[in-house]
Amino acid sequence: MTAALVMTACSNDDNMTQAPETPNTPEAPTAVTIPYTVTVNDGGTTRATVDSDNKTLRFATGDKLYIIGTNVKGVLEIQTGVGKTSGATFSGELSYSGSGTPADDLSLTATLVSAQQSVGNEVSVDAAGAVTVNYPTTAYCTDVNDAVKKYSNLTGISTYSAKSFTLTQQTAFLNFVVTFEDGTTTGTELSAAVSNSGSAIATASVTTTTEDTKIVAKFVLPVASNTTLSSAAVKMSEKYAIPFGASQILAGKVYNVKRTQSQYQPLSAATTSDYGKVACAAGHLHTAKTAVPTGCTAVGILGKVTETGHGLILALQDAKNQTWETINGWASETTYADTTLKLLPDDTARSSLTSYSTLGSTAVSNWAVAQKSDYEAIFINLGSTTGGSDGMVPDASVNAYIIYSVGGTKISDTHWSATVMDDNFAWYFNNFQWNGINRVHSRNVRPVLGF
Repeated sequence: MTAALVMTACSNDDNMTQAPETPNTPEAPTAVTIPYTVTVNDGGTTRATVDSDNKTLRFATGDKLYIIGTNVKGVLEIQTGVGKTSGATFSGELSYSGSGTPADDLSLTATLVSAQQSVGNEVSVDAAGAVTVNYPTTAYCTDVNDAVKKYSNLTGISTYSAKSFTLTQQTAFLNFVVTFEDGTTTGTELSAAVSNSGSAIATASVTTTTEDTKIVAKFVLPVASNTTLSSAAVKMSEKYAIPFGASQILAGKVYNVKRTQSQYQPLSAATTSDYGKVACAAGHLHTAKTAVPTGCTAVGILGKVTETGHGLILALQDAKNQTWETINGWASETTYADTTLKLLPDDTARSSLTSYSTLGSTAVSNWAVAQKSDYEAIFINLGSTTGGSDGMVPDASVNAYIIYSVGGTKISDTHWSATVMDDNFAWYFNNFQWNGINRVHSRNVRPVLGF
């Protein structure tokens, strides 16, 4: 800001009619006007600002303080402290419609409306005098300073007699800097859509610029503090969506969201719309049923996504045949994809499959046998229409993703899952059905990577 900010009978007798009596009703209290002056300080812990140090609160000419409480409301104007970081005074009148005079401990809420905020535009005020910030959904702020000036929500709670408020910031500022390494040129207008929990919270146009030889798009989205981010992402026009936040609750401060739009989609940006894409060792996802570019090594097919950046990759070929009892004795891994995987213990078990702990910068589980429900989900996600009451199995549609262009080996014969059926049997699948077989038999293994 220039302004700152971190901030309720008739009776029949002798043929004569008697008029009814009118009961006495108490008159509603008449509102009284009370002169009121307060000092306002900076809360300090949740500040944002127009100053370059990103922590300084400064008051400005035209700042107003909206006061509300039970039977109380009023607007105070700044008197002293313009340009100061703390200790400004505001004066005006309160309208009080309660009985008697306000109690000393009457709770009051103060909200600063800066000189850059206009009522009916950046903020709204209801009949009770409560201020609401109108966060943007169809436009972005150009920088943090612009966002702070327009969309700060600085509030404080005190009592009538204290006549002093400490304000804290109730707005979180998502400061996006997206760097393009996919051939996008400077001056390109893109639609930047920010989503949270799968729903769009803002969509607006931004234009790329050149900064330190890099092509970037910069914009700021103010949102209410205490907003919970879950699988949040930003999508630039038709490019792949970039995740930018694990589940977290936002506080009233600036969050710098720095992301790169690379030529290839990273595995960390995988969503359910990417089923069938090829995952490569460099941690990229490539278009389904196409060869990976020169320099990339195909690893498997994206078959399941539990949330953005987490799921299962189906191997392009089988590992070594095993008995189910052997598989059941392998270490369990529960970190990935909301399931329990049985990790292939060594290179002998993995056969010709390359061992992995990461794909690019994305951590993976190494090869593992998945549960029955996992394999079913993978086959359904890859388009299988074959199977019975016990679940879908890999058909020609599934095998097309594995074979076409990436050199995989189709799934055939009998393959174990990691799921037990009873004391003697465990679940397996082939190209026709799911069924049980004695756990001591040796059968094929088509593993997955959890990420």
